[in-house]
Amino acid sequence: ELALAKSAALAGQAEAVGEHQLLVARLDGVEGSGLQSAAQGLSDQLGDGAAVVLGGLPDPADLGKVILVAAFGKAVIAAGPKAGAFIGGIAKACGGGGGGRPNLAQAGGRDGAALDGVLEQARQGLREALAS
Repeated sequence: ELALAKSAALAGQAEAVGEHQLLVARLDGVEGSGLQSAAQGLSDQLGDGAAVVLGGLPDPADLGKVILVAAFGKAVIAAGPKAGAFIGGIAKACGGGGGGRPNLAQAGGRDGAALDGVLEQARQGLREALAS
């Protein structure tokens, strides 16, 4: 519930990239299933052109566990990026890996100190992929 409440406030932070809506945000204190629900909800709210990447530390006092989730709408998948491949690639930068379906995927990592940089890398990568 906390993730959904926090994510509702995030929808207003989405940026337009061409015909798409891009949202990359950090949500700490939320487990993987909560991040997945939040990402999927935001993607649904933003429409078929949504690319949502959420990352966070389930326990902000523990920098050894990072969770990353991506939810992509149909128009984003048609433009090229697939959530599973994308999230697995960026998770490597925080010492982890993962994947999933083209529309929804989760990855983990072990380097919480790298999280902000990884999210910025995700933002830049999606901007480039969606701007073309």
